[in-house]
Amino acid sequence: MRKVSVAIVKLTSCSGCINEFLYAVASNPELLRRVALVYATEFQDLNTLEEVDVALVEGSVATQHQEELVKSLRGRARLVVALGACATFGGIQAARAGEDLRRVILSSYPNPDFVSVLPEVKSLDRVVRVDVRLPGCPVNGDSLARLLVKVIYGGGEAPIVENVCSECKRAGVQCVMVSRGVPCLGPVTFGGCGAICPSFGRGCYGCYGLNTALVDAERLAKFLEVLERLGMSRDDVDALLKSFSYSALARIQTRG
Repeated sequence: MRKVSVAIVKLTSCSGCINEFLYAVASNPELLRRVALVYATEFQDLNTLEEVDVALVEGSVATQHQEELVKSLRGRARLVVALGACATFGGIQAARAGEDLRRVILSSYPNPDFVSVLPEVKSLDRVVRVDVRLPGCPVNGDSLARLLVKVIYGGGEAPIVENVCSECKRAGVQCVMVSRGVPCLGPVTFGGCGAICPSFGRGCYGCYGLNTALVDAERLAKFLEVLERLGMSRDDVDALLKSFSYSALARIQTRG
């Protein structure tokens, strides 16, 4: 029985998506039998990796070393997966976009001269070709498990471009914006989380990223006006969009 080889590459991130991978495999007997973890950044040098079926990349590209690492990885992996919001859109690290980098470093580190980062945080697809994107903060472990099962049987991921509102409808969750006037980013955010936040009566905060397949600059601007009327400050909206949708926001603005 051939196993599917998997490499886990950690860039600038919190390891939450890696934990979801471990939970997904540990709770699925088939994945336990058929998935072989052959590389993990925390334990090995990438030079030890020859070829791999699936490379799961968690985190944003924030240093020159990371950029070189993922370029090297791309040539060794049959399938490269951007795992989570950081790899897919830049993540919370991108919140420094537009800020004075030196000031940000000075406010965060006691020895700033030891810190060497790129001027701009990059999502994985700005550095190498990405085959599959699984957003989320953290990624949905069930979605990851389904992808690995498809790879085992020779299939691939079928992209779904619905938003969180579609998941609310299927789950019978009452719209928090309509029923309670709670600001919610669900209408402009990729689905995939299972509408977790609205299910608990709070608004979506966009951790699956801006749905670039359905949202353009004009629609986004009109939607942000609705959020402001519901009491959400523009600073809060901007912080969320930069934190979870930085590269997607840039693409939307470029398209106009």
